[in-house]
Amino acid sequence: MSALSDFSRSEKITGVAGVLLLIGIFAFPWYYVSIAGVNVGGHTFGGASYSSNVLGGPGSFFSIVALIVLIALLAELVISRFTTAQLPELPISWGAAELYAAIAVLALLVIKILFHIGNFGWGFYVNMLLAIVLVYGATGLRHSRTVRPAAAPAPQHGN
Repeated sequence: MSALSDFSRSEKITGVAGVLLLIGIFAFPWYYVSIAGVNVGGHTFGGASYSSNVLGGPGSFFSIVALIVLIALLAELVISRFTTAQLPELPISWGAAELYAAIAVLALLVIKILFHIGNFGWGFYVNMLLAIVLVYGATGLRHSRTVRPAAAPAPQHGN
């Protein structure tokens, strides 16, 4: 438990929201359509329901790109926080890159909404809330960043 207390509140929020959103992209019903059946003489005729996760339906290209960006963001968080690997230098800070990645995930999911408005299942609301929480957590990452110190290079002995 002490390892978990090493992380800032923003890192915890971003990590949990990211993992839950990753699960939600695959498991939660983004669209849900139900057609009621007709009762005749005690028998039900017809009726059906359909549900699809965020990766299906119109605009699925944008949700697939959002998934790829989310996986990259979570991978970067894991590598920079749990390993001693040194990430390459960027023209911007890694905290800013994490924030922009979280904003991109939210923006891509919003673009997907524009392809088909309506028939949203409960997973739509949960996923959008998680994407907003992801951006909220990433805004704090830009200011407070806990990076594990890189392993010290082995001392060189001259011959």
